[in-house]
Amino acid sequence: SRALRTSGGHIAELINNGTITAAGTNSGGNEGVRNGGTITTLTNAGTISAAVNYGLNNTSSGTIKTITNSGTISASGHNGLRNKGVITTITNTGTISASGKYGLYNDTSGTIETLTNSGTISAGTNYAIANTGRIDTFTNTGTLTPTGGGHEISNAGTITTFNNSQGKLCPDPCALGDNVVDWMK
Repeated sequence: SRALRTSGGHIAELINNGTITAAGTNSGGNEGVRNGGTITTLTNAGTISAAVNYGLNNTSSGTIKTITNSGTISASGHNGLRNKGVITTITNTGTISASGKYGLYNDTSGTIETLTNSGTISAGTNYAIANTGRIDTFTNTGTLTPTGGGHEISNAGTITTFNNSQGKLCPDPCALGDNVVDWMK
């Protein structure tokens, strides 16, 4: 089940101060919000969640210009937030989490121009952030919490600029074996 789905349309402003939840058990399409169109501004001060797959899924045909999250974006399954399309700006002061794989997953076809985290991004069984796509600028002053012995970030894609004030040791530039990032290249 999908609690909210866009497919090729345009939403100028999506504001959530309550709860958007996909509570079903359909492992093939359980998503709190699935975007296959264009969302200019998505503001979440409430909860966007899914019982199985993705709290927020921006598909390969999806574009979101601005995501501002001071609430919770979560999934009990795969990823709290998955991006296969284009997201211009993500500002997280809340929580992006998954009990399963990755808190935030930027897939191979995904582009995030600016990711700013002063909140929490966490995963129940793997990396807090997995990137196989492109992130232009990532600034972290918040908390990245992996489990299962993983690093905070798995990067097999490109992160052009990484500003980290989390307190973990990482030389400039970060490289394979550093404490914060598992550079998978």
